[in-house]
Amino acid sequence: MSISSIFVYGTLKHDQLRGAMWPKRPLSIEPAIALGQLWDLGSYPGLCSGNDSILGELWTFDSNDIPATLDILDGIEGYDPSSDSGLYLRKVIQVLSKDRQTQAFAYLIEDIGKWPKARRIFPWSDSPSGEQVALWPDSLARVPEHESDEDC
Repeated sequence: MSISSIFVYGTLKHDQLRGAMWPKRPLSIEPAIALGQLWDLGSYPGLCSGNDSILGELWTFDSNDIPATLDILDGIEGYDPSSDSGLYLRKVIQVLSKDRQTQAFAYLIEDIGKWPKARRIFPWSDSPSGEQVALWPDSLARVPEHESDEDC
C-alpha cells in the first residue's frame, strides 16, 4: 500500500506558522487522531510514542506529490532520510479520521529526555466524538508568528 497522507499536530497545521510552506496542494485536510504523547518544546510541539489521543490534521495528497512534499518537510523538520536521524524522525503511524483508519507519515521525537524543558500536554480538549484529546497549542503554549520567534 502506498502512503499518501501526512499527520501534523503543530506548526505545519493549516492555520499555524508553517501551514503555508507545503510545496504541493493536498487533496484534503481533515481532523484526525493519533496515539502518542504530545510535548510543548518551547515554541513548537513534539510527538512521541504513548497512549494519549492527539488531535491533529491529516493531509492527503496525490501519490505522485508525496516524494516532493516529504523532501520539503524533511528539511523543515530537520530529518535526514539517508541516516534516519535528525531533530524529528519521519515514521509511519496509524491515524483515525472521521471516516477511516489509515497509515500516515508523521514527524516524531524519539527521546523526550533530550528536551529537559519540555512540558507534557495532557488530554484536555473535547474532540468531535466527545473524547479528551491533547492539542497544540494549549493555553500555556508560546505560539510563534515568525520563524525568528522560535526558541527551541
